[in-house]
Amino acid sequence: MRQFQFENRYYSTDQMLSEYVHRVLCRNIFCFGTLFALVALAFGIFSWLNQDMIFLPLFGVCFLIIFLTMLIAPILTIKQLKDSDQRLHNGQKFETIVQFGDRILIREGTFSLACTYDQIMKFCPLKHSYILMFGPRNSIMISPEHFTIGTFDEFQTFIKERCPAAK
Repeated sequence: MRQFQFENRYYSTDQMLSEYVHRVLCRNIFCFGTLFALVALAFGIFSWLNQDMIFLPLFGVCFLIIFLTMLIAPILTIKQLKDSDQRLHNGQKFETIVQFGDRILIREGTFSLACTYDQIMKFCPLKHSYILMFGPRNSIMISPEHFTIGTFDEFQTFIKERCPAAK
């Protein structure tokens, strides 16, 4: 039997998923959306002050589209993640098992994935989870409270040593 230095077992919660979507997956949408919405709003106000009735509705519509996208994108992303999880597991909820040894192994029901430590590009500590990014939209989620082998504090030291290129 293979020895693991750390093992994390948890059932994902809506809080974990929502936080992951809002703070990691949709972060760029929110950042760039805020910037472009403010620009559209500023140009809209400038058009209103100059009584330019041609550009005022144009900038107003741009602001509205950007603002609605910022609000709707996280909701749709959460729904899409839940739907794909339902399809993958035939509607059943399985425990996620993440094991850290020679490589990182993730199992959830019949789904399994393995990756190496050098694939980890970034760490994202969140309130309800800890995210290991190994691609722009690919990650491993762990729950800091649910280590069955090792502790979260020991794990943080371990993962930073194993992934020196990660931010």
